Amino acid sequence: MSAEFLVGLTYADRLRLASEARHAALGRLFESDLASLTSLMGPMSDGPEWPAGAAWLAARHGANACVISDGLSDPWVERYRPETGLGLEVFVESPDSGIGHDKPLNALADSWLFPLTAEVSHTLAGHPVLCEKLVSGEPLSLEFNIDHIKDGRGRIGALLSQVPTGTAILPGGQISLIAITLLTGAELSYLRGKGAAARRELMAGLIAAGSGHLSLLHRPSLI
Repeated sequence: MSAEFLVGLTYADRLRLASEARHAALGRLFESDLASLTSLMGPMSDGPEWPAGAAWLAARHGANACVISDGLSDPWVERYRPETGLGLEVFVESPDSGIGHDKPLNALADSWLFPLTAEVSHTLAGHPVLCEKLVSGEPLSLEFNIDHIKDGRGRIGALLSQVPTGTAILPGGQISLIAITLLTGAELSYLRGKGAAARRELMAGLIAAGSGHLSLLHRPSLI
């Protein structure tokens, strides 16, 4: 699809084409049907600015449950801003969702995967410079409180990194798919104050251990 073609479209059409292409790409990458979790969040009157609005999807990748952001890569309404929004979408994939395979996909809204993905999504929407680093290939770590995970006390850490096959082509260009990997408390403490080299080292350790980008609630700490 040419840039000249996009120039002649209304914003509603640009948004629709981006969404359709993104959903098709995500369906292929995860080999899954997709279910919208957006309406379950209710209206948002405040919070960080997304290109068109905050949204999420649920999927299953084999035996794993997934929650994926759906809109960080929407086109901005302003023509001078990127047609691929913030240039990425984020996802968490885990066999430990606590939601049975006999449940519909939108039941994943009641799992810890949803608030984790929403927290990371909103953080990135509010800090575009972090998105630029992730798209360039730099892994990042974040920490926050999420009551749904563990016992609700203390800080939760996550490692954000590109996955090897994690790109998709939208009408406005290529976007990156960024994995959210839950960290242990010791791993989170280890990464505080350290740079990209330590985050890459930890990611390499996760790959060597066999878990890779998967978020596991009870895996052994690498630190």
